[in-house]
Amino acid sequence: MTETKFEDLKISNEFMFKEVMKSNKELCKRLVSSIMQQEIEDIVYIETEKMLQPYYDSRGIRLDVILADENHTKYNLEMQAKNVIGDTEEPLLPKRTRYYQSVIDMDMLKKGQDFDELDPLVLIFICTFDLFNEGRYVYTFKSRCLENLELELANDVTVKLINAKGKHGEANTLLKNFLQYVMTNEPVDEFTEDITRQIVAVKKDPIVRRDFMVLATRIKDAKREGFAEGEASQVVSMINRKMQLKNMTCEEAMDDLDCTPKERQAYYDYVVKNR
Repeated sequence: MTETKFEDLKISNEFMFKEVMKSNKELCKRLVSSIMQQEIEDIVYIETEKMLQPYYDSRGIRLDVILADENHTKYNLEMQAKNVIGDTEEPLLPKRTRYYQSVIDMDMLKKGQDFDELDPLVLIFICTFDLFNEGRYVYTFKSRCLENLELELANDVTVKLINAKGKHGEANTLLKNFLQYVMTNEPVDEFTEDITRQIVAVKKDPIVRRDFMVLATRIKDAKREGFAEGEASQVVSMINRKMQLKNMTCEEAMDDLDCTPKERQAYYDYVVKNR
């Protein structure tokens, strides 16, 4: 992402996708409506704690969009332009969905909600790759009983992985055209033409340009250092919050979060540095 010039950013770029969705409420609402296959009348953007940070962050820059509809269902929307592989040689995206759910839920609970008042949550990742290689437009996941798949654990959490390379499955025309646009950058209908115009508008915003440059610099620094300062800050925040809210030791918190050895070392380094 850092090797791409700001002027060349496309909708498939995580940063540009976020800026387009955040700067044009109508486009965002139409896209979410098409993914959910239901008419959403209105959306509101939600600001969450800065601790919810994707792979790359800088000074509060984030690559996801969190919103809610008129029925209080919350959505986390993000473009995934790369199938990141972890230390175990497995894709990180499945674990990332777990991380997002836990952080958003904790953010709501901190604001005074009891756990039985948690709003429905839909995590949406639009991927430029097919994580499961089945060619589906949409992969939808809910918690079900393995012994009886008709039994659903009604925790009101849904994960949707949208495959821009999809060839079959349920998807309306607007979504199919959008996914084609993601892969080709060629507008094919009124909706994708509107997105193209919004990209042009976003590129004229000097604040957005500055944010991208700051983000690009941070990523380059992270590559040189081997572990991003933003990532370390994210790990420390998550562990500390687990320890505070659940009265855990640091080791218990790291086990609960499935921290990698690198993440554990980042936390230990932070403790030593701030004694």
